[in-house]
Amino acid sequence: MNSLAILFSIILSVVYSEEIQSDPNGYIIFCPCMGRFGNQMDQFLGALAFAKGIGRTLVLPHLVEYPDRFSSSVQIPFQSYFKAEPLAEYTKVILMDDFMKNLAPKIWPKGNRTVFCYMSRGNANDCAAKDGNPFGPYWDKFGVDFDKSEFYAPLSFDPNFEKHRLEWKKRFPAEKYPVLAFTGAPGAFPVIETNVPLQKYIKWSDMIDFKADKFINQFKNDPKEKFIAIHLRNGIDFKRACEHVKTSKANFFASPQCLGYSQENGEMTEELCYPSEKTIFKQEKH
Repeated sequence: MNSLAILFSIILSVVYSEEIQSDPNGYIIFCPCMGRFGNQMDQFLGALAFAKGIGRTLVLPHLVEYPDRFSSSVQIPFQSYFKAEPLAEYTKVILMDDFMKNLAPKIWPKGNRTVFCYMSRGNANDCAAKDGNPFGPYWDKFGVDFDKSEFYAPLSFDPNFEKHRLEWKKRFPAEKYPVLAFTGAPGAFPVIETNVPLQKYIKWSDMIDFKADKFINQFKNDPKEKFIAIHLRNGIDFKRACEHVKTSKANFFASPQCLGYSQENGEMTEELCYPSEKTIFKQEKH
């Protein structure tokens, strides 16, 4: 290699090292392995608050999808759906691909990767972090194998619980555990009330905005024309899930957005959980 090439390589190394610096407070990485898109984003809000609460950088996960034509789950980069920049206004974040390529080899090298879970999973005395789908395919996507398991019971992910927030730092200091890798999202489902406002930092990517505008415009004869879009969960899976309402009137999934977290606006009913066609058509007319 000639001297000019060596100089150029040194300059690139210096510039790049200034762009991505390792966070001395550590990182949080996880598999959004519970449910589909809506559930994953519900828990993501909790993970966002948790990362900020204990002062670590959140590694923005790939989202998990289950295409009909695939026998296994597939992992879609976070930035395909959402922008990272607005999230950085709230707390420290880094894209999963950037973390694995530029930081993991140094601070989370192969052979020294610990995974965290509340308690042992199955019959094994470890987290069994890669057992089943989507767990195995998710971590395989990034070439991750775990060498050790750590149980964090009885700690919770709610940063508003001061005792637990401090205990996370005490039990798992960044100096010893630069990366907290979780088998699932470190956030509650459904999302807790204090984390709901964080959705303001979730902004669609330009690609999704473009596709949405294109889809909407094909139904509009006039750019000023308005329309209503409804999202119905009326598949057989949800019909069965709503059968529990016969014996319980507690909040269910996202019902607090209608009923309130303390059900100050009413209680759960079968018709609210799984509305009839009559109710759907009636409400559309209004």
